[in-house]
Amino acid sequence: MWTRDSAPPSPGEPLPMTARATLVLAPNANAWTFEGTNTWLLAEPGDAQCAVVDPGPDDDAHLAAILAAAGDRAITAVLVTHAHSDHAELAPRLAEVTGAALRAAHPRLTAEPLQDDDEIRVGALTVRVLYTPGHTGDSVCFRLPAENSVLTGDTVLGGGSPIVKPGRLGQFFDSLDRLSEVLAAPGSTILPGHGPALPDPLAQIERRRQARLRRIDQVVGALAAGIDDREALVDHLYPDLHPDLRDAARVSVDAVLAHVRTDPDPLPTRGEPRR
Repeated sequence: MWTRDSAPPSPGEPLPMTARATLVLAPNANAWTFEGTNTWLLAEPGDAQCAVVDPGPDDDAHLAAILAAAGDRAITAVLVTHAHSDHAELAPRLAEVTGAALRAAHPRLTAEPLQDDDEIRVGALTVRVLYTPGHTGDSVCFRLPAENSVLTGDTVLGGGSPIVKPGRLGQFFDSLDRLSEVLAAPGSTILPGHGPALPDPLAQIERRRQARLRRIDQVVGALAAGIDDREALVDHLYPDLHPDLRDAARVSVDAVLAHVRTDPDPLPTRGEPRR
């Protein structure tokens, strides 16, 4: 298993991560995608069918790697956590090549968008859909009840924090609350859309919650000090920012500004209901 204490696999080389989930790392590493997009093959052990989650970029070598990792198993479902191109670009092509059903929450990708608590059967495997908006409005996670691992897409990353657009921070906190409830059972694991697996999910979710709350608190403090221009806030909050990530920082600052200016209680405690 790839965790924070081990090196990532090479792109295209399948790596079993749990009894039912195998990772195939996409060859699209950059400042936004970290080591690359995690493409997941899901199957009940010994079954003849499998699903592919987040096929990633439309890349010939990655398509070949996914098909090779499936081996003799038939790919009968292509599942997408959200419609960003680094996760979903290859999905229509993979579905066409394999004849698999393409399932996603975004109507651009499918005529029958996924809904919260949908159940998807892939051979003997059960996959449960969790609607977890925040990073995007169409973000979903996929839970494997048989082992209580959850594929979180960009809602919870293996490292770092996802971009959350203005108006969605409340949804993001709600989604973290829901994942904390789902992943409370012993032995639960987060299988993220980027980065290593997280076998200590509750601690990792709380760490990300606290990081987001600290950022909100920092923005509130900066505003109180008279720093209210977006570019000045970016400079103040991210003094060592890589130039490639400035646009992402602007979006994050805009999200916090929208949150603190519209929510009378911008620093929620865990489990507090959002408006």
